[in-house]
Amino acid sequence: MIRFLKYELKRSRGFFLLMALFAILSQGLVGIFYKLNSFELENKNTSFFILLIALALIILSVCLIFFTIRYKRDIFDKSSYITFTINISVAKIIFAKFLASLVIGFLSLVVFVGSLIISSKFLGIYDDLINISIKVLMVYIFVLEIYYSIAYLLLVFGITLSKVQIFRRYYSFVSVVLSIVLFTIIVWLLRNIYTISPVILRFKDFAIQRIININGVDISMLYNGVDGKVLGINIWMLTFSILIIAVTFFYNVFLIEEKIDF
Repeated sequence: MIRFLKYELKRSRGFFLLMALFAILSQGLVGIFYKLNSFELENKNTSFFILLIALALIILSVCLIFFTIRYKRDIFDKSSYITFTINISVAKIIFAKFLASLVIGFLSLVVFVGSLIISSKFLGIYDDLINISIKVLMVYIFVLEIYYSIAYLLLVFGITLSKVQIFRRYYSFVSVVLSIVLFTIIVWLLRNIYTISPVILRFKDFAIQRIININGVDISMLYNGVDGKVLGINIWMLTFSILIIAVTFFYNVFLIEEKIDF
């Protein structure tokens, strides 16, 4: 599987370079706008941080579309026989594709954060952004990667489901829409868990703690202290997300192995 993963990463180099270029250029432009006071002065750093999250979501969305299309082409299109001539199991093929997608998305975001540091120092605005910790940005990248994993596996599950005999009468986009609906429901459930059961895994000492005063954005899975610093991640949201990822992955493998005739 390692060899196949290396192959998937190698064939993704061109796409990664495009994502890295987009990350660098976007950070440069955003830094210039910040330097020129194009943001609201009252909430300058907050507006800047929201824009960073939006750009990160754009990067992950493009990665999601790219790797979902590749999955469909490699697994179900006419050239799919080449994929299955490799002497590894379906589970390993799907897992390697999933990991490659996750790695490219993560590296793109790392370049995004790296270019933020470099451009802010070059433009002389690094001290103004000191309240936005790089560690905090990396934690948010981790959360984004969790949501990305769920979205990717649900989308490829929808594509796989459309190839099952009982669903072939419908167009593929129906199954994809179903995946989007499922993702929306999962996000809704996660947001409710955030409020109903605010139990966190503290980053400071990895201890479990129940939060009394909730301070944070529900979709982020993260809770902040009075000083605004990130305390930890909701352990139930994290556990539920991992469970969804595992179930979706293994059921997708089951459908390909047992329910689809190539």
